Amino acid sequence: METNLIHGIEIFNLWKKIDFCWKDLNPDVNILIGINGSGKTTLFNIIDAIFTADVKRLKAYDVSVNAWINDFTIEYTPKTPSGELKKALEGVRYLKISTFDVPMKDKPKAGKEYSQLYNELHNIVYNIGGDSPSFSDYRLKATNFPEQATCINERIRMFYDTVNRLFAKTEKTIEIDPHTNHLIFIDHGETIPLYKLSSGEKQLLIILLRVFLMEEQPYILLMDEPEISLHIEWQYRLFEEIRGLNPNCQIITSTHSPSLFGDGWGDKLFFVEDLVKK
Repeated sequence: METNLIHGIEIFNLWKKIDFCWKDLNPDVNILIGINGSGKTTLFNIIDAIFTADVKRLKAYDVSVNAWINDFTIEYTPKTPSGELKKALEGVRYLKISTFDVPMKDKPKAGKEYSQLYNELHNIVYNIGGDSPSFSDYRLKATNFPEQATCINERIRMFYDTVNRLFAKTEKTIEIDPHTNHLIFIDHGETIPLYKLSSGEKQLLIILLRVFLMEEQPYILLMDEPEISLHIEWQYRLFEEIRGLNPNCQIITSTHSPSLFGDGWGDKLFFVEDLVKK
């Protein structure tokens, strides 16, 4: 299996006074912790800007960056053209998952049940042929590529089992409505459409679906405070379930919640203050 890992990253001249050096990242899980205002979100924004070749955003931070990925180094300065950065990133599989729920600006037109979180979930499930893969795209592969149908259906069943295991305490089960072909939940015989799920349930589904749609390929996954709105039991199990859906996924995350790393992930912690170069 090919590698797709961040081994380290250096950020120079942040806020015109601080250099950060984050080395020896784990191939599975990396958890950044620190007090409010210590720079966690800023660090993640810069990492995201590097991996999306967002030179405009990087210039706004006015930083230089070195990133060690696989067996090569990416070097960025404020003079680096975006095309050069994009070329350096060819073949790197990277995804940032954001799960902050805010109302949509044009809510009256969209309908009262819509929010940014639901809109993202809806796109992940139903948007066919878009720039990002959807669950509907994946299900169609079983029809379009019949030789892969058995494997595809087994993976879908594994995904359903994961979701049902996490939703067991509320006794909701996930399935496809045979009449509408929509993804739904069943709660004591009642049909629950996706928009009626809680923010935490939508958030968890977004994370699980995004990871499932990686199709077990090596990925770098960035998540800033994924515990927001998640029940404490889900926080304990989040990394285990992500790694179950894609064992080739390198997780890089930040958190304020000890529950996120309380179930055997304590040796994956990095402290922001330790990354500051003296």
